[in-house]
Amino acid sequence: MTWLDGGALVFFLVAWWFLGWLIDMSPLHKHTLSAAMKTQRREWMRQMAKREVRLVDANIITGLQQATSFFASTALLAVGAGFGLLTAADTIIRAFEESFVHLEIDRAAFYVKTAMLMGLYAYAFFKFGWAYRLFNYSAVMLAATPEAGEPGVEESAAAMGEMNIAAAGQFTHGLRAFFLAIAVLAWFITWWAFVMATMVIVFALANRQFNSTARFVAQGAMARLQGKP
Repeated sequence: MTWLDGGALVFFLVAWWFLGWLIDMSPLHKHTLSAAMKTQRREWMRQMAKREVRLVDANIITGLQQATSFFASTALLAVGAGFGLLTAADTIIRAFEESFVHLEIDRAAFYVKTAMLMGLYAYAFFKFGWAYRLFNYSAVMLAATPEAGEPGVEESAAAMGEMNIAAAGQFTHGLRAFFLAIAVLAWFITWWAFVMATMVIVFALANRQFNSTARFVAQGAMARLQGKP
């Protein structure tokens, strides 16, 4: 590991933190796609509280659980694949050295980069697993919500909305780690490829939150819900 590799790793971690702060906690958060979808989730629960039959709501939550379970399983498989990289280090390093780019890879650096990649996927698995659990809690709270018109139904629906938002937030953190893992793959080539890939991915994720078609559609729907022109 050279100091350039170390600097690239620090840049990656700072960029990751900055992206999370920008989207989740900065003053600009209210202009993001995630913020608009939080409004939609709360409105979903308000509409759910008015329905006598909530089969559609239960099916939606089941779909969210299945998607979360898929990504959690994928993350776990990726961690296992990382162990495969470690055991096949000699073969992979030789393949890089004999390729047309003739990269010389230090064995210790290869282990560190693989461990970093595995750590990202392990983090994603933890987030997806917790999101799956929170969606389970949402399903339980759906079943416990009083019938339409009964006392406490609006309060229960509001609480369920916040639980659903918390689950979606954990799912988003897991997906973000998945995308950033692509930048770590570039680190196996060289440090500057790692930096470039990090900047491209961070820009792409920020652009989706602030300047994508989905964001404008969700913001328009949020404005209509809030009674704005």
